[in-house]
Amino acid sequence: MSDAPDDDAEPEDRPAETVNLSDPKSVRRARDKQKREQQETDSFWRAVFADKIGRRVMWGLIRDDCHGFSPPFACGPNGFPQSEATWFQAGQYSLGQRLYQRWMKAVPEGLKLMHAENDPAFIVAKPQRRQPD
Repeated sequence: MSDAPDDDAEPEDRPAETVNLSDPKSVRRARDKQKREQQETDSFWRAVFADKIGRRVMWGLIRDDCHGFSPPFACGPNGFPQSEATWFQAGQYSLGQRLYQRWMKAVPEGLKLMHAENDPAFIVAKPQRRQPD
C-alpha cells in the first residue's frame, strides 16, 4: 500500500460527471460506461454465487441479517406492537427484497443452488432403501 492517491478513485467532493445530451460522443461514452459497470456488477455476482461458500454467506445475509423472507411486525417484551421497531425491520426487509431481486436478475441459476443447499423448504429428502425381508 502506498500513500499515493488512487488514480481511478473519484474524490468524494467532486460532482458526478454530467452528460452533454447534445453531443453524441458524450452520450455514447455515458452509455458505454453504464453498460460496462453493469457487466462488472453481473460478473461480481456470478463469481459470488459460483462458490458454495459465497452462496452460504449470501443465504445468511438475506435470511438472517435482512430478514428478506419474513415481513416485519415487531412487538415489545410485553407483546404490544412497536411501530418504530416495525419500521426499522421494514427497512431491513426492503433491502433484502431488493438484493434478492437483483440476484434473481443477475444469477438465477446461482439463486436456485443457494436455495437447494441452504433453504430447508427446498431440501429434497433422499429416498430410503427398502430393507430385504
